Amino acid sequence: MDVGKLKNNHGLLQKEAVGVIEIYYGDTKGKTRLCTGAAISAALKKKNVLMVSFGDDYEDYSELFEIAPHITRLTLPSNAGVREYFDHAARIAMTFRYSVLILDSVFDSVEKELLSISEVYEFLSNAPDSLEIICTGQKVQERFLSLADEIVELKKGS
Repeated sequence: MDVGKLKNNHGLLQKEAVGVIEIYYGDTKGKTRLCTGAAISAALKKKNVLMVSFGDDYEDYSELFEIAPHITRLTLPSNAGVREYFDHAARIAMTFRYSVLILDSVFDSVEKELLSISEVYEFLSNAPDSLEIICTGQKVQERFLSLADEIVELKKGS
């Protein structure tokens, strides 16, 4: 896996990510693994993490969640719509209980028109400054790039 591009709209990368939006996207695997690494790193610092999956169900990571009390995961129930699921996750994230919010595959749901660009953009624009947000997807819609503090594009091997 080749990390193709790393961008920080504020110049220097910050040591402690607080109130930042990070985007991981690309046509290869590894985005969920990067999110999981970020979740573990935050949990080791006793930060509460909310991992919300719009794709994979995190079955490969089930043992991690059993031993990491600072990480909460949400997966889309089979009887729920994506929009209601997003709204539920957004309400939970806004409780200030969490320091890190991971919206894994959220851009894929936007690409499939299960979520609108405007509702995701509005949430990201109005999120608390105390919340670090990580969003992923195979493609990222142009409008979101202006919100991001860090953008990482993952490409298949060079």
